Amino acid sequence: MTIHITIQKEVISLLVVAIFIIAMCFVINHKLKKFDPLSRPKGLVLAALWLVEMIDDQVRTIVQERFVKNLAPYIGTLCIFLFLSNILGLFGFNPPTMNYSVTLTLAAITWVMIQFNAIRDNGIGSYIHGFFEPIFPFVIPNIFGKIAPLISMSIRLFGNILSGSIIMSVIYSGCSFLSDLVLGLFGAGGFNFVGVFVAPFFHAYFDIFAGFIQMFIFISLTMVFISNELKEDE
Repeated sequence: MTIHITIQKEVISLLVVAIFIIAMCFVINHKLKKFDPLSRPKGLVLAALWLVEMIDDQVRTIVQERFVKNLAPYIGTLCIFLFLSNILGLFGFNPPTMNYSVTLTLAAITWVMIQFNAIRDNGIGSYIHGFFEPIFPFVIPNIFGKIAPLISMSIRLFGNILSGSIIMSVIYSGCSFLSDLVLGLFGAGGFNFVGVFVAPFFHAYFDIFAGFIQMFIFISLTMVFISNELKEDE
């Protein structure tokens, strides 16, 4: 009996993103250790400080101040991972986020954090009581309401990245057809010269712009859902 193990292309993409992030963390950490706090930051140190401050400010606009310190690292990690994953198509890799297993896992982590913060901030009794508000028969829709973010966030990210990849494949096929049609008039072929001029504009939208937007939507929904479960500051 022969066992065939197939590794999905997105696994390779995940490893590429993970290795890149880990390598950058080591490099930046090394530079921060050598950085003089009294000197003017520049290069990677400046970029790292700017990113941390930007993430903190973004979290602070949605979530109460007392949760910024604990939530900002997770949001920052999501931000970097999702953006790099979404633009990986520019470098010939399958974006990890076009695999539903990846987006479902990310949404599941976010969902667990939503429930954890809701229980920690309101107490287990108040959390359970929320399933029966405003009256007992609402328990079923309230349960579905708790699960909804898990499904909606994972499918939204997966669907948008997958659709962008499919559209890019169609564009390349169309450009290849036009190239062969034109070059065939001269007895040549095999070179997609139309794609060289057309594809970059669509890559700029579907990979860079749409990739950034989908990342921003995911982290924004994460912060909003968590914030909705927290008690208001007095």
